[in-house]
Amino acid sequence: MLRGPRARPAALAGLRQLGALLAPVLQISEIRTVAADELWLSGSHGGDRVAFHFTWRRDWPGVLAVLPAVEEVLVGLGGRPHWGKVFTADRATLAQEYPRLEDFRALVAEVDPGGCFGNAFLDRSL
Repeated sequence: MLRGPRARPAALAGLRQLGALLAPVLQISEIRTVAADELWLSGSHGGDRVAFHFTWRRDWPGVLAVLPAVEEVLVGLGGRPHWGKVFTADRATLAQEYPRLEDFRALVAEVDPGGCFGNAFLDRSL
C-alpha cells in the first residue's frame, strides 16, 4: 500500500516495466484506494493509501522469483506488504514500514509469552 499521490505514477511506471517478468505468473491485478485507520499493523495505518493487488497463478516457484522485483518497486516507494498476501520483505524492511511494530511485539510478549499463537511466518516476519 502506497502513501502519497506522487508515489502512484512511479509505482505504475515501475510495475509496467516488469510486465514481461510478471506476465507468465500474473492472472490479474487491481488498484484500490484504502482509507486511513489507526490499527497498528494495518497497511493504511496513519494515512490514506493506494493498494496494488496481484492474483498469482498456481506457480509458487515462478511467483517467488518475481516477488523481489515487485517489492523493490513498491517498497522502494514507501509501500507496505499486506499481511494476508505473499511477500519476501524481511524483518528490517517491515520494521521501517510499520512504525508500531515494536509496540505490537511488546504486546505479543505480554499476552502470549509462551508463543502459543506463533508460527514460522510470524517468527520470520515479526
